[in-house]
Amino acid sequence: MALNRLKSLHEGELGLIEIVDCGPRAIPALRELLFTREPSGVYQPRCLAVQALRAIRAYDALFDYLRVPYDIPDAVERVGEEAVVSAAARALTDLREERVFELLLSIAEEQLLPGVIDALGAFERPEAIPHFVSALAEDECRPSAEAALRRLGPRARASLLVAAAAAAESPMGESETELRKRRSALNLLIEIGVGPQSWPVLRHLTRHRDPKVSMRACEIALAIAPAMEKRGAVRRLMELLTTADWPLNQEIERRILAHSELAKEIVGSALETGAAFGDSDRAEAPSRRVLLRLAGLIGWRGHGREGGDRI
Repeated sequence: MALNRLKSLHEGELGLIEIVDCGPRAIPALRELLFTREPSGVYQPRCLAVQALRAIRAYDALFDYLRVPYDIPDAVERVGEEAVVSAAARALTDLREERVFELLLSIAEEQLLPGVIDALGAFERPEAIPHFVSALAEDECRPSAEAALRRLGPRARASLLVAAAAAAESPMGESETELRKRRSALNLLIEIGVGPQSWPVLRHLTRHRDPKVSMRACEIALAIAPAMEKRGAVRRLMELLTTADWPLNQEIERRILAHSELAKEIVGSALETGAAFGDSDRAEAPSRRVLLRLAGLIGWRGHGREGGDRI
């Protein structure tokens, strides 16, 4: 009766409680349910079986399940199987054993799944860093991969630098997937921290065609670049304000306001000299409207020095 309830989409949670109460004698039935593939793609009962096996501490059944390779052509069935694999991987995080880590690593080499990345991240071992970095490109895996890389901290810095600064894989330019990976790597580098010695690797990204990548590179520049390049980073952020959408504009403005003294000098010089206004055909030049808005935000009152910087 408990197993039937576990298989029910309506009474599954009640069945879970009842079958866990049965203890180890429920293992054979749970194991059979876990190993039985479901062509319909319905995965909830098998995921509940994983929870029950974990509660009973029947880890060998979960380990054995994950050892069985699967190649499922049908997309619907494959999605369901992947959900069960992810659940089983997460359940095995109770065991910090070498055999578990090696098994999870072998699965990740074949396919990146959220639960597998979660489970590998729990070990906090640098051997898994390449898989975490690769997972930054996958929407479903990215949160787990980012969490794992944060825990590894400075040990992940070199791999993140490579991911952030890498050339596009295609001569036609970057795919959206590649862009998301690059943005994520830059975000993590900002959180983890990078030193001035890393700046030459990232410098070219301030002029990246993607405004989010460019903004993050400018943020790093303002933390670690030489003084003159910090000025260039502020100017670049101002340029981005003319083309970015409203949510990104707000992020850019916050970064400029965090360096208000430098921004006052640049905005004041541009407003007083009229540099790059009017009929300028420079697509990257900030408009007078943008500069006036910034002037108000940073408190510039028209007393900047004459001449000087041009945006």
